[in-house]
Order: sequence, then C-alpha cells, then structure tokens
Amino acid sequence: MAIRTGLGAQLGLSAETTYGTYVAPARTLEFTSEGLTVNRERIESSGIRKGSTVRRAGRWADNRKGGGGPLSMELATKGFGLLLKHAMGSVAITTPVGSTNARRHRHTLGDLDDLSLTIQKGVPDTETGTVRPFNFLGCVITEWELSVDVDGLVQVSYTVDAQDVETSSALAATAFPANDELFSYQQVAVTVDGGAVLPTQLSVSVGHGMNTSRYFVRASALKKRPLIADMRDLRGTMTLEFESMTQANYFLNAAPGAEVAFSAVATGDLIDGTTSYGLTASATKVRFDDGFPVVQGPDVVTISAPFVILDDSSNPPLTVDYFTTDVAS
Repeated sequence: MAIRTGLGAQLGLSAETTYGTYVAPARTLEFTSEGLTVNRERIESSGIRKGSTVRRAGRWADNRKGGGGPLSMELATKGFGLLLKHAMGSVAITTPVGSTNARRHRHTLGDLDDLSLTIQKGVPDTETGTVRPFNFLGCVITEWELSVDVDGLVQVSYTVDAQDVETSSALAATAFPANDELFSYQQVAVTVDGGAVLPTQLSVSVGHGMNTSRYFVRASALKKRPLIADMRDLRGTMTLEFESMTQANYFLNAAPGAEVAFSAVATGDLIDGTTSYGLTASATKVRFDDGFPVVQGPDVVTISAPFVILDDSSNPPLTVDYFTTDVAS
C-alpha cells in the first residue's frame, strides 16, 4: 500500500569519501521532523530598457547556494555513532573490559575537515504515493544538541549544511538498525560537582563556529567545504527546583579556576559484562552564568541554570560516550 503522507517518508545517510560526492545511503534512521531544503537565489538585472516597467524574461541568473537545515531524532541504542562522529569530529571505538559484544564509541572534539555525509530524504507525493529522493551532498553538521525533559524521550537535533542538492540519484532501500530501543527521561541521571541534581529539563549543545559561505568567482556555483572560523560554543541549560542554597551557589560561587564538573548519563538495557546501552555526556569544567531564585507565583520556586563548557587545557572539554553493539560508526 502506498502511503501518501509524511508517514511514508524515510531518511538515509552514508559517510562521503570526497566532500560533495554522492554515496548511496547505507543506513536509515527514524526521525521526528526535518527542515532540509535547497537554497537557490536569483540574481536580477537592473538594466533600464525604454518602455519596460516589468522585469524581463531571460534577464536573471540562477544562484545556487547549497542547502541544509534542521534534523530532529530520538536517541536510539544503535545506529547513532556515525552522526555523533560527524557532530563531534573524533571517535575512538573500544571494547569495555569484561564485555564481548559491547562497544564504547568515545567522541571528543576533533577536526571536521575530512568529514561529510550524503543525506537522502525520501518524500512521498500525494498523487501516487511514490517516494521521491532528495539527495543532500557534502553535508556537514555545524551545530547539534542533546536534550531531555520530564515525560519525554532523549532528543538529538542537528543543523546540517550541504554543498549541493540533487534529485537524480535513486531512492535507497531502507536499512534500519535491528532491535534498537529509545531512552526516556527516567533513564537519565545528572551530576554537578560530583553530586546528583534533579533537573526537570536539560540540554547540552555544541556550535562549531563554521564559515559556511565559501563561494568564489571560479566558474562554479558550488562552495568549498565549511571551515571552523570562530571559537566553538559549548553550553547547556538546566531547570532545577530551589531545594537549598546548593542550586543557587553553582552560580553565586562561580569564580575563575573554580568551575565544576558536569555529567549526564542515559542508561539502557544490559549488553554483556557490566556494560549497558547508553550515552554519557561529560565535561570537567563548566561555569554557571545564572541560577538565581525568583518567585513568580505560588508554585514551587525553580531556577534556570545556563552553563558554559570550558577547556581546562588538560582534558577534552566535552566527551560523549555512546555504548552500543555497533562495531563501527
């Protein structure tokens, strides 16, 4: 049966060998929403022609500006290593002690210059239900975010920049990870400065500060690969109840050299040994930039606690460990 709505859509991806060169998607992932689109501008003539008061046919040029946009997913126990690698830049895969099938994919900030993806979204039309392929080439993740709220699942969102978009390459067959599971808020534990905290909302984000507009007068409409051109922006936020001065003091006692450690751990089912499916985001130094209690009515007083992740020059500023049975990203 042909499905003629978004329920029939699909999203696949593969790592590219050469930036902007199509690679048939070998992996399919579930997604909750996407805003991937083509960016095409028009260069209009400003010429004056006697008697003409309307823009004339043929007096404009197509100006291709690549594509991209947002992509949102629910974090699953399998298949996410490739996106996390491209979101962070570096990965080391090891087998935890005592395990046989489990793998730890440790992601740290690395050079993104050799990383790009082909992302294919398949969109069903309403006439026949045919799923039409839209292929985004030279996809680079410029920023991304992990988040979770009470009553929700762990979410991952990405902002993608693409060098080009084409529709001629065929729709790939779906290849979903087998028997994967999701993570709910009930499986997440958060610590600050070595102590457990109880947020009702949490997010951690990374922005790579990339220049995505590297166009040149070079007889080509395509841009060159985006480059990191500004300081990376690593930050997060939590919403906490005002239980005691401990929560307020994350902000009030912040001082240079006195930044605190942070971690968020999502834990799923046991794989083998003592290793379970999961994801851990940890930072050795974070600075809280707010967290002062304000009474806004009769309800429980809460604190909004935004924080910045800092580099202590010794440890990776942010480490994202993904525990799975996938042997490769």
